[in-house]
Amino acid sequence: MKFRLHHVALATLVALGLTSLGAHAQSATPAAPAAASAPTNTLRDVVRVPLAEAQKLFEANNHAAAREKLQTVQALADKTAYESYVTARIALSVALAQDDGPGAAQLADSIFQLNATGNWLKPQETVSLMHAVGIAHYRAKDYGGAARWLDRTAEAGSIEASVRDARISSHLLAGNVQRGTELLAQSIDAAEKAGQTPEQKQLQLLYQARNQLKDAAGATQAIESLVRYYPSKEHWRQVLNRLWARADLPNRLQLDVFRLALYTQALDEATDFSEYVDFAQRAGFMVEALKVFDQGAAMGLIGTTDAHKKLRAKLAQDVEADRKSFKADLASAQKKPDGFALFNLGLNLVANQQFELGLDLLEKAITKGIAKNPIDAKLRLAAAYAQAGQSDKALQALSAVSGSEGIDELARYWKWALRKP
Repeated sequence: MKFRLHHVALATLVALGLTSLGAHAQSATPAAPAAASAPTNTLRDVVRVPLAEAQKLFEANNHAAAREKLQTVQALADKTAYESYVTARIALSVALAQDDGPGAAQLADSIFQLNATGNWLKPQETVSLMHAVGIAHYRAKDYGGAARWLDRTAEAGSIEASVRDARISSHLLAGNVQRGTELLAQSIDAAEKAGQTPEQKQLQLLYQARNQLKDAAGATQAIESLVRYYPSKEHWRQVLNRLWARADLPNRLQLDVFRLALYTQALDEATDFSEYVDFAQRAGFMVEALKVFDQGAAMGLIGTTDAHKKLRAKLAQDVEADRKSFKADLASAQKKPDGFALFNLGLNLVANQQFELGLDLLEKAITKGIAKNPIDAKLRLAAAYAQAGQSDKALQALSAVSGSEGIDELARYWKWALRKP
């Protein structure tokens, strides 16, 4: 089975996760101080009048004219520290409105230096200014500059989600995928430790970023988290595809992956069903093969070619043969010291939705003992309980399932699949 991965480009996911950045930029832009007065500082008319005019032009969205008016004030050589501070604040508002990241950065640094002499800025205003400058860089697609300023914003104490998201995205879009991945992991870990559900967009970004870094273990962990918190057909397909691709997954467990995929409704391609049918048929589970074939045909994915029609007739013939020989096969299996044959008869009955008798045979087979791969049998008993709608018994059975080569993953995934919504 070759599950298809529907990868979305990392840059696209980042953009989709930040559709409200424009709003963030607007809300993050600190208002310029009124040019008319200050509690303990004053503006001379030579400064106050052009600044007031510049501010009116800015409020009328005439940013170019406001910038030109400000240049007359900026050219004055004898401004006081406070006059320079107010001028820089209004100039910063204009630069931010024009998405002039470099200009905004220069003005913000000037404001911070001037503030050291007068302490006019409140701590939260400093954070807001840094955030606004970072967003200006982001909107101008200067992601490296955005990352630097948003790092400063976080280091200054901001815990706002908008800062966090823009900071992560800036690092990713600037090409610093490693740092962006670290920040994503930190954010997700913090949410989990606080007993909160991590955001889906963050988990998706983490999965894509770790894929880009070729971190297979990290990507698997991320897609597993998506299945845990946001189970969907696509997420199940991706996590099962990764399990399917494991080099150490033995042939004997491949059919078990198909069964879980069917249970989670992760099968939706013709090859999914045709390969499942092939595995079940070769393993001797004819009823299961026929049921899966008919389900794929009902979805319009298989069953229309002459080869498929012949296969369907052969499966029906084999199922009928198994039905006729069932009593003799059961008697023979019951006489054997090992429970393997009895167990397989039970699986066939479960596939045919004869749950009461099928589960009884499975339980008796395990009690009798299965010498080869007994943990596999416990896993399949749990899956049979799940198919019969007996989730509590399935979870209880899964608690005794542990092993390598994909057994641990199958047991864990079945537990997630059995969770009540």
